[in-house]
Amino acid sequence: MSDRESGAGQGLVPDERTAPVVRRIFREYLSGKGLQRIAEGLNRDEIPSPGAYGRGAPPSEAAWSKGTVRAILVNPRYADPPPAGGTDGERAVSDTIVPYEVFDQVHQTFAARRRVHHEPGTATGRQRYLLRGLLRCARCNRLMQGTRNNGEPYYRCRLPAEHATANLIDHPRNVYLRERNVLGPLTACLRTVCAPRQLLALAGDPGPGRLRALVIEAADHYAQALQEARGESLARVFRTLGLQLVYSDADNLLKVKAVLAPGRMVVRGTVEL
Repeated sequence: MSDRESGAGQGLVPDERTAPVVRRIFREYLSGKGLQRIAEGLNRDEIPSPGAYGRGAPPSEAAWSKGTVRAILVNPRYADPPPAGGTDGERAVSDTIVPYEVFDQVHQTFAARRRVHHEPGTATGRQRYLLRGLLRCARCNRLMQGTRNNGEPYYRCRLPAEHATANLIDHPRNVYLRERNVLGPLTACLRTVCAPRQLLALAGDPGPGRLRALVIEAADHYAQALQEARGESLARVFRTLGLQLVYSDADNLLKVKAVLAPGRMVVRGTVEL
């Protein structure tokens, strides 16, 4: 937010326009609202985003998003410093945007939710998204997030209408992609682009020698890994390949890019889903 910096350069002096918004975000998060719901509420109430003031910790945006809300919640400059040495020495709370206790409670909540999400044996801990962090939406270039539908993993790009309109993006409220529909065509495409003949052509077919042997060895390794790996092992193979994916829901196409050793060869393909 555009709160003025204090003279000491550590923390912020509350700005009467924006400090109430920061406090609202902290209050709503601790009440149980998710980042997306908070952003939607701010957009619905036509509250200017940090970008509207021309500066601020989050990137300039025309509308609130999950990332903008998160950036405020994790920014320690919005909180007053913790009490020193365990004493109850008085602090000048009149210049405080968010009390330290509230800021600390938010961070404990973040940490607790992360533990629940990753804890083995929990419902969320068992959820595995093999394309997590690799798949982007062609309409807005944002990472698609894993979600469950009837017990199956999907990927979703959710963009509130206010955000799409403000940023001039032609985007449905939700773009969905079923993981099961991707894995078979994707691995088939990768086996094709990683075939020895393809990689040798990409390397300029160096002829007999060490480089040719390395390319063929790498191609054989990729082909075997893609054929045999399942579950988390397949996810590790995707990351080893430096995989980057862009999904276009308009034509149901998946653009594929991988960066392969040796020589960091870049291969590309398009998969019809």
